[in-house]
Amino acid sequence: MIMISMRLKVSTSFVTYSFRNSYIIPTLKGNKIRRRFYGSKTVRCLHCFTSTLDENAWKTLSKDEKQKILETAEAAALAAGEIITTNVGCCSLMTDNCMEKANIKDIVTQYDKEAQTAVEAIVKAAYPHHSFLGEEDVDPGASASEAALYRALDSSQSGYIWICDPIDGTANFAAGLDLCAVTMGVVYKGVPIIGVVYDPHKREMFSAIKGHGATLNGVPLDPPARAVTHAKDAIINAGCPADPNAFETSMRGVLALNGKSRGLRIIACSALTTAWIAAGRLGAHFGYDLSSWDLVAGALLIQEAGGEVTDLDGTPYKLTTRNMLCSNGLVHEEVLKILHDADAVSFTRS
Repeated sequence: MIMISMRLKVSTSFVTYSFRNSYIIPTLKGNKIRRRFYGSKTVRCLHCFTSTLDENAWKTLSKDEKQKILETAEAAALAAGEIITTNVGCCSLMTDNCMEKANIKDIVTQYDKEAQTAVEAIVKAAYPHHSFLGEEDVDPGASASEAALYRALDSSQSGYIWICDPIDGTANFAAGLDLCAVTMGVVYKGVPIIGVVYDPHKREMFSAIKGHGATLNGVPLDPPARAVTHAKDAIINAGCPADPNAFETSMRGVLALNGKSRGLRIIACSALTTAWIAAGRLGAHFGYDLSSWDLVAGALLIQEAGGEVTDLDGTPYKLTTRNMLCSNGLVHEEVLKILHDADAVSFTRS
């Protein structure tokens, strides 16, 4: 394994990838590239994200078009939220309600599936030709969620993809903690254009339309936590990834930030923590190997509220970003440097 900065091009049917200070081992086998994961960089063959990305296509959509999509997303979130509040704590009453997925930290309940079914029914009724990517349709594990996103991007005929986690924070939900939410993003030709995070316990609907700002229950959000200009004044949320190597990396970040911030939290619900950054309640949140549905809505909320979202290598957020730092924008570079100095910006999957 070596540290390189390079441009790799393989075959006319593949795409050109750029890597900036990334640990990779590209190896060829036949007419394909094997993938090795270091930090958030993936070497990938066939049907790449960049081949479907059109960074300017969203500008052709009218505000009315996007507003109608947002209204559908909010209606779907309300339906899923009703299932959450009705059944929160299901596994504290009967452990048989919980099933392990990839590991003991990754569980699913029947209500995750019910909530997604409710969401998808509303979406498909309004937009039958749009693609839908829900967590409950994807096999467990980081590699599976990564592959599912690429498949969705490659196969979408309309250019629209709805990306949903019907209950983000399932372990919290199952245990009876109200630290869970519905999160949903709508992507058009590779660019997030709509983001919704709904906290049914507090009846808080966080919404964003690309280019038109972010709101909380219809009220515009001011730029988040503008008074918090240094890490020492910030409450920062840390990721709690299931992968042991990622967890160890996260804990290095926690130790480094512990004496340099107002406080650390581990909420284990990225939908809520990103929404709270947009609302100015948290200063920053860093995490590892997140799936697209964990971050797509929250990232747009933060960006539209005036905050910042990047990969932990400092590159701007995109739909395929998996290691991330979200912040109010003012503490971003300082927190990123602390994490970098602590060797808390990349890991190798176990």
